[in-house]
Amino acid sequence: MRQNNGHVQLIGTSQALTDLKAEVERIARSDAKVLITGESGAGKEVVARAINSASPRAQQAFVAVNCAGIPETLLESELFGHVKGSFTGAYRDKPGKLEMADDGTIFLDEIGEMTLRMQGLLLRFLETGEIQKVGAEQVVMAANVRVIAATNKDLKKEIEENRFREDLYHRLSVIVIRVPSLRERKDDIPLLVDKFLGDVAEEHGAKKKEIDTEAVEMLKNYEWTGNIRELRNVIERLVIMSGDHISPADVTKYY
Repeated sequence: MRQNNGHVQLIGTSQALTDLKAEVERIARSDAKVLITGESGAGKEVVARAINSASPRAQQAFVAVNCAGIPETLLESELFGHVKGSFTGAYRDKPGKLEMADDGTIFLDEIGEMTLRMQGLLLRFLETGEIQKVGAEQVVMAANVRVIAATNKDLKKEIEENRFREDLYHRLSVIVIRVPSLRERKDDIPLLVDKFLGDVAEEHGAKKKEIDTEAVEMLKNYEWTGNIRELRNVIERLVIMSGDHISPADVTKYY
């Protein structure tokens, strides 16, 4: 999957990816909220960026927030902003990501990791369009923001086990799009390998390495439980550890 001059290209010609590209094109035409599902490492954020880059909001901000990587108290400030003195370390007023995404798109990654309290705050924003900054006495009306969320969890199961709000799920899932795992699109692996070989070479300031066809076939036959992220890491390891040419022996040795 590639980003070039603001346009995000989904790399591959498999039927699974062809269907995904068609869905992205249809979804991009509207401003409807989108819930992206799929396994960890499958490329959910890249799909979100592809939707944004093909939409009328393409030239506006795309703001990504990892809901799993921020503690609840900081996540509230991150999304909604805070006023000076509202907590220790709040030395100045700070706008939240929702304000920063004005006229653009906010991407809420790992939405299934949000606490129930944060889910309630997000639901209020989605229902009323109001932003309550941490420490502020008054609310402000939200900017014009498209919301795209993603999760690797089964949110319906999370709802049954009282870990995710059903009303929030229905707010977020106007459109649901599933990103296929790499195991479902193995025919795309040669193209992805070639792309990652180029990316790694550029990052390390080195010449792009060649790889044997047999070595690529070996990579196609792996299960890739970590999906595209895992494949990318393996290619980087092979580039660093192998000689000028990546052989089947290198694949066996370093993966």
